[in-house]
Amino acid sequence: MKKILISLSAVAVAVASIPLFAAFEAHVINVTAKIENALTVDTTPIQYGTVFPQEKLDKFVIVALSQSFRDEGRVDDIDYVIRQKPKCGHVVPGTNPVEYSDFKPTVGEDASGNFLCPEGYAQLPLLCPYLSKHEVTTDGIVQENDSKGINAFHGDVDHWGLDTTIATQVKGHLAKSQQDFDDRWDIDLKAPCFAGQCAQDWADFVHAANPDATNTDKYIQPKSREHQIFGCDLWLEVFGVSLPGLGCKTLDMMLVIDRSGSIDSTELGQLKTAGKAFVDAVSPSTAGTHVGQSSFATTGTLDLHLNDTPATIKAAIDALVSGGFTNLKEGIEKATGELDSADPHERPAIPDVMVIMTDGNPNQPPDDANARATGKAAADAAKAAGIEIFVVGIGADVDATYLKTIASGADHYFSAADFASLQAELAKLAECPK
Repeated sequence: MKKILISLSAVAVAVASIPLFAAFEAHVINVTAKIENALTVDTTPIQYGTVFPQEKLDKFVIVALSQSFRDEGRVDDIDYVIRQKPKCGHVVPGTNPVEYSDFKPTVGEDASGNFLCPEGYAQLPLLCPYLSKHEVTTDGIVQENDSKGINAFHGDVDHWGLDTTIATQVKGHLAKSQQDFDDRWDIDLKAPCFAGQCAQDWADFVHAANPDATNTDKYIQPKSREHQIFGCDLWLEVFGVSLPGLGCKTLDMMLVIDRSGSIDSTELGQLKTAGKAFVDAVSPSTAGTHVGQSSFATTGTLDLHLNDTPATIKAAIDALVSGGFTNLKEGIEKATGELDSADPHERPAIPDVMVIMTDGNPNQPPDDANARATGKAAADAAKAAGIEIFVVGIGADVDATYLKTIASGADHYFSAADFASLQAELAKLAECPK
């Protein structure tokens, strides 16, 4: 996602001379745009008031699609993050414990990623490490498409820079097509204790909130901070506004196609027809989308490097032959390698997408349990590398719950009743309303 900064400036110069050119006709193009926020967020301050060591307190934040976004048919979903940054307060001179006369809502940062408060202000003792953030489903959707959240007791209580902010961010996703119009986030405070006054079960309290916390003592506050106000600012930032279909976008796209023995000759023919229609729908071109292909049976193969010629891409689909087991892991890995920015066929500035088509569940290598685990690990590695994964499960034998963990969220999973229905599902994926 590229961020664009538009700077407008005007310079006036008076010149006393005869123009070199005179205008004989003029044409005016009127350019207008109505700019709206995509999200509606309740920014009412979260105030826990006076709290005591080892208390647990919940507050909630609603993040929703704005009415303007919901009314605009051209767009469908939004990706956003919630980040934590230190809070600044104006120090009242001579107060002990430190008191503040007012608070700044934002901090600045230097070139090294260190947070800085304005002159006359100082960072409050940091509350961020003690706040958990989890999306709480209230809209009837069984599986939300947001990140798993973050538990309390994370980061460093004394050294919090931009790198920590990014490492502890949580991701949210809203999609009109999934009837997912709002998210409810639980901002849960686990209050710290002070040195020399912690209960004997302090370590148990920390581990109950965050089993991954390795050093429980580092979250104990010094006695000097008793009676002080702790603070943290939550920044909600939008990083992606997606159009409904892949046919609207310029992408580096890898097709990852199941060619295992469970696919008979009739089904393979239907798969090829659907795949070639999908290629036409995304319209590969030199300046537009490039499409490559990997496939998998007992092993995975790279069938075609990223390519901009529709006939060549379709020929790779037509060359598929079915037979053998289902090695999803190697199919994903072959595609991931092709989408690596170091690969000469991949364009680093272009978003990367993987579209997986499968009629079964992985069983290679060398057994079902291992195949599932390694398949998911390969998908997780691809997603960590910035690749967006869509999955189309075909037929009644697929484990949709498992395949949704392969995809980049439940909204990235499509279900085709059989191979005859595959073309219609791929058309939904490619659809680009004009």
